[in-house]
Amino acid sequence: MSSPSTTANSTPQQATPSELEEIHQLIKTNQFVPALTALMQQVAQDVRNPKLWLLIGLAYTRMSDWKPAIEALQTVLELDPREVQAEHLMAMALFSTGRKQEACDLIDKVVKKGNLGPQWMMRAYIHAHTSRDPMLALQAARDWGRRFADPLTRKAKPLKVADRSPRKKLKVGYVTADFRQHSVAFFMQPVLAHHNPDNVEVHVYSNGPSDSTTEHMRSLVLHWLDVMEMDDEALCERIRQDEIDVLVDLSGYTQGHRLGVFARRAAPVQVTWLGYMQTLGMKAMDYRLVDEGIAPPSHAPHYSETLFYLRAMASYTPPAYAPLCEEPPMLRNGYPTLVSLNNSSKITDEMLRIWARILHEREDARLIIMVKEENPDAAQAHMQPRVETAGMPLDRVSVLHQQPLDRFMEMGHIADIVLDTSPISGGTTTLHALWMGMPIVALDAERGVDASTARILEGLGLGHWAVKSEQEYIERVLRCINNPEFLQQCRCSVTRDRLKQSGLMDYVSRTQELEDAYRLMWLNYLRGDRKALSVDVDLAQALAEMDAVA
Repeated sequence: MSSPSTTANSTPQQATPSELEEIHQLIKTNQFVPALTALMQQVAQDVRNPKLWLLIGLAYTRMSDWKPAIEALQTVLELDPREVQAEHLMAMALFSTGRKQEACDLIDKVVKKGNLGPQWMMRAYIHAHTSRDPMLALQAARDWGRRFADPLTRKAKPLKVADRSPRKKLKVGYVTADFRQHSVAFFMQPVLAHHNPDNVEVHVYSNGPSDSTTEHMRSLVLHWLDVMEMDDEALCERIRQDEIDVLVDLSGYTQGHRLGVFARRAAPVQVTWLGYMQTLGMKAMDYRLVDEGIAPPSHAPHYSETLFYLRAMASYTPPAYAPLCEEPPMLRNGYPTLVSLNNSSKITDEMLRIWARILHEREDARLIIMVKEENPDAAQAHMQPRVETAGMPLDRVSVLHQQPLDRFMEMGHIADIVLDTSPISGGTTTLHALWMGMPIVALDAERGVDASTARILEGLGLGHWAVKSEQEYIERVLRCINNPEFLQQCRCSVTRDRLKQSGLMDYVSRTQELEDAYRLMWLNYLRGDRKALSVDVDLAQALAEMDAVA
């Protein structure tokens, strides 16, 4: 995008506030093409209007198309250096393109200029995913919570709970924007399908766009409410009217969250799970569901939430279309192919340099880097300069834009070995890769939230695939390449079979365990304590004790 200019004697026709709001609504509902079409028409008439360029930057940011996003935001700041929202979005763009320290520095500067909740939340998010010090991440989250969530909690109307029976059918509400083709859906579909209607009455408060996955998940739930048009006050009141006992946040700080509802104390028990692995820093979120791999008890001081322990943190449902390629592609191609499947914001320059060393050690190896951008040009514009800077052999590296799920699940027909990222590792992509029959080489870390892949591998008895140092990572990849029999075995009898036999796909047990957790949290609420913090607590005895004092 070129710098704005105007011709002499021209009188720009400014967009009206209603026109700008209409375009903003298109962006909020992911209708990017009509939004950008309207914006380009408007900017042709009023090229020096920073509000138009800000919306252009917002649209491209939501599309994860970082090069034009950054250019548009730079234009905003040239026209209006005081536009804090442009700096806010710029920090996100820098973070998402691997420039994490620049993003930290910029967002720290932004929050000092004003007192806006989204900017302080973005600061907490960026610091949590950049700093290796969990206490710094906690402090950044509390900086947001203290300013924006906790005051709402103090001002909230008292919550009246009419039915306090320990054995009642619990009303459980899930609040999410991601019951669609999204990683959260792969964990939650088996939960919705296997909840016991004798134990729980499930309500979903959906705050996101719909697709075919949404319709399938909707069919699993009797009580489903689309809430995108409801403000936090109205939604909180509706949840109170529904008399929800346990309210579950599945978004954390991610797009479409409704943490303002939780801050207003919509339910007696409030818990966060799955959607965001870092702490939220708000007093009204009572619990965080974890397992000991993700957050051992010694890590409890890193969280503002009380940790409640499941035996396994989640269930996993593989995509319906996932054809297994039983022969490693290198046997057919004559050369090994490595692939990175994680979100491009997880790919640091340090990781790229490690991968470059592998490619220089094995001169016939190819590398595919799949990125978040949705079109090939945007993918190349983001990653190609970084690949060059890392010193990779350009003739053996391909940058692949984001693929539809069916195409993604065919990557096992193209690649032999998956390269995990650090310090932020894969999650859903790791499980998808294992289901495709590919081994994964990962770097371990102290915090489970930084090493989800390592914890998954440990749970499957494959912990030796996760290593402690960069040199071990390189050596492990090279050993895998040099062992075609191992790669063949992974596809025929290791990764997919291990998943099938694991607790991750024991849906009945996982969901029963989850319902037990909700019941124990409910008993904690009735007693006014947090004595039971694990599903290993004897629930029958706990209920009997409650009956005795009733």
